[in-house]
Amino acid sequence: MINPKKKISLHVTAIVCVVLATTFFNSCNSNDYNDEQMYDTKLLIDTIATSDEFWEFERNSELLSDKFQAYTSTLSAEEYNKLMENLNDDDYMEEFIGKANLEKELQQMNEAKENLLLHTGFSKLSEDERREFTGKTLIKTRTEGNANSCETNKQIAYAQAKADYDNAIIKCRQESSTNYCYTQALAKYERSKRTSDRVYEECIKK
Repeated sequence: MINPKKKISLHVTAIVCVVLATTFFNSCNSNDYNDEQMYDTKLLIDTIATSDEFWEFERNSELLSDKFQAYTSTLSAEEYNKLMENLNDDDYMEEFIGKANLEKELQQMNEAKENLLLHTGFSKLSEDERREFTGKTLIKTRTEGNANSCETNKQIAYAQAKADYDNAIIKCRQESSTNYCYTQALAKYERSKRTSDRVYEECIKK
């Protein structure tokens, strides 16, 4: 006959073993799920990065930015500061868009954005994953083969500013004020690039 104390001890040992086994099993399942989720996300990101829709989005965001910069480069310091101060003024921005002749590029940008969201898995990415995706893609493209530290830092800053700009464009909703949202994103992007240029000029003087 088994001693009662020994019997209890055996029961406790059995329970502990079951708990440990269950915990280990759940842990393995959790790790397997996380690994699978990470793999699926990486696969999704790779698919988006090589899609026509993503590169069309990038092409149009660059065209829009280039045209915006081409116009703002003709402004005096006073006019440029006035633009920065009136980014939230719809009437002022409507007039600005007309003067800069940005209507076509804004329409193309909107179409490219909608195609990216509708025909790829981009909308499935979280905001952090989107920012990391666009940032890494652009930084790699801009810094490959560049050994100059000042230039490299400038290109990294440019790439980060571009990633922030792209994400701001994506977040603009389809509504009457979408164009104003785009121009706000453009203005912030250009301001970031100008800051990067000043930092670069200071760096090469050292």
